[in-house]
Amino acid sequence: MLRRLLLALLSLVLLPLAALLPTTPSGAAGTKPPADRVPLPTLSEPPAGLQGHPLWDSWHELEPFGYTEQEWFVSGTARAADGSTAPYTTRVIVTRPQKRKDFNGSVMLDWVNVTAQFENAVDSLEGREELLRSGWAFVHVSAQAAGVCCTPLTPQVWDPVRYAALDHPGDTYADDMFLQVARALRTKRVGDVRPMGRLKVRRVVAAGQSQSAGRLAGIVRAHPEGAGVIDGFLIHGGLAGLDYEPRLEVPVLQLNSDWAESTGEADDDPLYRLWDVAGSAHAGLFIGYQQVFGSGPRVAGLPAMDEQGYRDTIDAAGDYGQMAFNPLYPACTVAGASFPMRYAVNTALRELDEWIRTGRAPRPAPRFEFEADGVTPARDADGNVLGGLRLPPIEVPVATYRSTDCELGGTTVPFDPITLQQRYPTFADYEQQLRRATNRAVRKGWLLPVDARDQMRRACAVRDRYPGSGDECRSYRPPRFGG
Repeated sequence: MLRRLLLALLSLVLLPLAALLPTTPSGAAGTKPPADRVPLPTLSEPPAGLQGHPLWDSWHELEPFGYTEQEWFVSGTARAADGSTAPYTTRVIVTRPQKRKDFNGSVMLDWVNVTAQFENAVDSLEGREELLRSGWAFVHVSAQAAGVCCTPLTPQVWDPVRYAALDHPGDTYADDMFLQVARALRTKRVGDVRPMGRLKVRRVVAAGQSQSAGRLAGIVRAHPEGAGVIDGFLIHGGLAGLDYEPRLEVPVLQLNSDWAESTGEADDDPLYRLWDVAGSAHAGLFIGYQQVFGSGPRVAGLPAMDEQGYRDTIDAAGDYGQMAFNPLYPACTVAGASFPMRYAVNTALRELDEWIRTGRAPRPAPRFEFEADGVTPARDADGNVLGGLRLPPIEVPVATYRSTDCELGGTTVPFDPITLQQRYPTFADYEQQLRRATNRAVRKGWLLPVDARDQMRRACAVRDRYPGSGDECRSYRPPRFGG
């Protein structure tokens, strides 16, 4: 059974884009509605069921990080764009700090991707390090019908006893369901339930990748004010489009990979930022590794990993192409491109939260460069994309990131030993160039200092790949972020 489930999980990284549902903008810009315009649903605790834990709960123990997790059923009546209504019951998994002092006040609602016909919480996986270390609460939202039923890796099939009460009326109602979840989770008490325990929610950020990004973009266009319950949006690629008329009233930060996601003119709204992340594929190793080697065994009934298991998994998943060989580099259906898009996601989360709190917007980033057709990304002699927000591995490359291989997964092709030696005669040469690029990215506000240290640590760990590998790694202290 474990083998079958792991094989099924491989398709999680293949996120083909679905057609975006059309939405009609409504409401006048400048008139942010009160939160109570969105109906408040009811919350209830699910039964234990056959498995004894939620499907797609944390694949590692949360106690060592000061976190806890709770699944809730969410019930109410949702309204579609055409005015029709339908009752629903869906579910959320709330992962949050245990103590008020450890909570940063922000909740990320992850509209989980369901293109594979089961749920894939991309941004909860991609941003996991930042979410845990900075005290976010993050929420797995089962917004779409395909995430509820009816394949082996959906709740109602995986545990028909626990999830018998779930009842999704269809995706035409998903937007309103999502907004109702947002209102419930920023409400101190919903009936007899405290959805966030004793934590005080100050900000709610909606996040979604690929197809889910398109759905969130639709909400932004229909409700530029976040309908009064969402304070900002992280739109993570997915051909969501770059135009957000009417004028925005809450911040929108969009992250696009170089998988032809950023053609055309970007919106000039002051509440909009577009970051084209050079070298990144639509999906990648950091997500796929956690899915297959973290979530897979958990879904198959194995216990959640301990703290060391978490750190070992994150360490393996975070390979940025620095190794001479990794069997997962070409395996785009398992893992794929290893460029560290997670660093950009981590920075985006931090910057979006700061933007909402203080009104200080993140710095704009350069756009990708394209060939004459305006669609094909321009690439350098190494095969890496030109332009965009450039993190250290694309500035000082040791591999080619083939972001369009296998359509979505991408692959990584490390430089051969001769090319590597010509480019960096010794490890000291490589380290010096990487250090300078890392410092630049931190100063520009594109790379968090904690991730800069992680970047340099990973480079040091493979110094035997270079001539003169006896060189000691120098200690690294990042500069002031955004300074």
